[in-house]
Amino acid sequence: MPDRMKTVIEVKGLKNQFGDQVVHEDLDLTVKRGEIIGVVGGSGTGKTVLMRSILGLQPFRDGEITIFGKPVSGLAEREELETRRQFGVLFQNGALFSTLTVAENIQVPLREFFDMTPELMNEIAAYKVGLVGLEANAGPKFPSELSGGMRKRAALARALALDPRLLFLDEPTAGLDPIGATAFDQLILDLKRTLGLTVFLITHDLDTLHTICDRVAVLADKKVLAVDTIENLIEIDHPWIQKYFSGPRGRAALAAATESPQGR
Repeated sequence: MPDRMKTVIEVKGLKNQFGDQVVHEDLDLTVKRGEIIGVVGGSGTGKTVLMRSILGLQPFRDGEITIFGKPVSGLAEREELETRRQFGVLFQNGALFSTLTVAENIQVPLREFFDMTPELMNEIAAYKVGLVGLEANAGPKFPSELSGGMRKRAALARALALDPRLLFLDEPTAGLDPIGATAFDQLILDLKRTLGLTVFLITHDLDTLHTICDRVAVLADKKVLAVDTIENLIEIDHPWIQKYFSGPRGRAALAAATESPQGR
């Protein structure tokens, strides 16, 4: 049984099904406090479905999910709100509101949970903009006025608006060039160390997995097939794991991680 003081997310016996299609069956996963855990799997293995289930956005057929010891479903409204305040989410492609400025996007969760003065919300938004490495003049801009990398950082600033303890990232480096992706990885590492975050990360980026993840969970055969360091996963005799981590790209990512001074 996992140590409750060190467990942030616990998934037990999860089943997700859409019509006749069973996506997850008897899936178990434990996320430890203070770690960055990467989630990988082939197309159709339900990586985002798993994240949405943990967030309480996707009803599941069977099983139990807790965040900080609280179930994600069946809570009273006040308890549900308190749990939601403890995590932030960067959805795939950022999902910023196009009609709001960056600062106004960051203020959306503040308006939802608190009754703040406009001055205080502006101050918090400006701080979050700087926290993710954006220039101060990014605050008044609309998402369409930003580059892809800047939009990712703006979305991250919104995810951090409530000072969460747990951060969910869905393909955060997708669409970024190698330099931008490397910079974003370093930003996540820095924020994890500075803010004491636990990070749940869905990614296909092998460089990201090698550079910042403490453990990696592999989704295959409708469950978490294995969760471990990449070094240990490579030793598992499973076709998908071997193809993914020991193929040409996997070997290149391992070589780059070994040579790079960046890391956990």
